[in-house]
Amino acid sequence: MTINSKKVKPSVFAKAFTFSSALTIFFSILLTFSSCKKEEEEIIVPVAEFARVQVIHNSADLAANTVDVYLNDVLLIDNFEFRTSSPFIDAPANEEIKISIAGSNSTSSGQAIADFYYTLGANETYVLIAEGIVSTSGYSPATAFSIEVYAMGQETANNSANTDLLIHHGATDAPTVDVVEVGVGAGTIVDNASYGDFTAYLELPTNDYTLDITDETGQVTVAIIQCTTTNSWT
Repeated sequence: MTINSKKVKPSVFAKAFTFSSALTIFFSILLTFSSCKKEEEEIIVPVAEFARVQVIHNSADLAANTVDVYLNDVLLIDNFEFRTSSPFIDAPANEEIKISIAGSNSTSSGQAIADFYYTLGANETYVLIAEGIVSTSGYSPATAFSIEVYAMGQETANNSANTDLLIHHGATDAPTVDVVEVGVGAGTIVDNASYGDFTAYLELPTNDYTLDITDETGQVTVAIIQCTTTNSWT
């Protein structure tokens, strides 16, 4: 018996189906490869974190009457004068920062007379007070130059009718003192503050005040300060 066989040509539909299937597989592979590539190249950018910082110049040394302040080698405050303060600024948090104090004619932080290193907490508020003596002679006591840090700073009062007042003893040649308010009769508002001490914030009604700075016995007046407070005065 002879069996005649013949080649059966695939139909147009079969060809189209085969071509379509091949394309589907090709694009599936391509899509999978593309997805993997995107996952490999994905870059997570860390969110920068900051603290709030105010700097106060309280060094009475004539050699440091006017200074330049650098933050991480970048000029932050130019010609910063004694008994002035900066506004609160953002500073990097959760990493070590460098604060450099240089003469007023400095051109870089490399000319600093002192460098200080800190790691600040994110979303915290700090008051930094530069004080002490940089000269090698002419002052007694010649308390070393330093930056004192208050780590619970405030930018506004807790009550808008008040002034939240932070008091710091930064006079190198002054004894332990009391602060007595004599204008409106508030009385002793600080008792026995020594050099380097901070008080907690005092919540005072916004007003005109006269402050007598006395020795710790209260018998000798060292200085008299008159001030008008506001709800953002430090």
